[in-house]
Amino acid sequence: MIDRVAADQWHALDDLVVGRGQTMRKPDGRDFISIDAWRAEDAETTPNRRRVGSTGERRERQYLVKLANLPRAAETPAGVRITGGGDEFRATADGAEIGVIRLSSSMRDDGTPRPARILFVEVRADQRRRGIGRALLLHALGDVHTRGFGLASTEVDETDTAAILLLEGVGARRASNSLELKWQK
Repeated sequence: MIDRVAADQWHALDDLVVGRGQTMRKPDGRDFISIDAWRAEDAETTPNRRRVGSTGERRERQYLVKLANLPRAAETPAGVRITGGGDEFRATADGAEIGVIRLSSSMRDDGTPRPARILFVEVRADQRRRGIGRALLLHALGDVHTRGFGLASTEVDETDTAAILLLEGVGARRASNSLELKWQK
């Protein structure tokens, strides 16, 4: 049985709660349905998803970073300058933008900080593997930590090895996995 417990939340019941569902909007504007079920996936799961219209899958990992445990700030590569503040920092070299990081940091109604969200880190393709992404990430996370935030989170496509290595290299730990399904309308 499915029971609606709030405007955007549902519980799956089998005498006890055996799963939860929630709808939300992702930072990139996509509508998202989160379904957590506590029964093992079996060989029928994927065919059943296909039968109800699922056309594709994307597996993501959620990472958490305890900001008090950050490594000391990375050296900015020679010729690179990091500027910005608040929730956006940019890396430039010779007057051209070569990287950017954007975060979302907000407070709860009671004035305590929510976990900061790392929305994206981008480095121009011809500038990668120089430490620019690491420098941007540590600079931005250090900044939100000085503003009272203790935790940051992000989601990464599990096939994005570079992003996973970057996050794990600054002490991020995998907190959960998710499977994103797409349905045809």
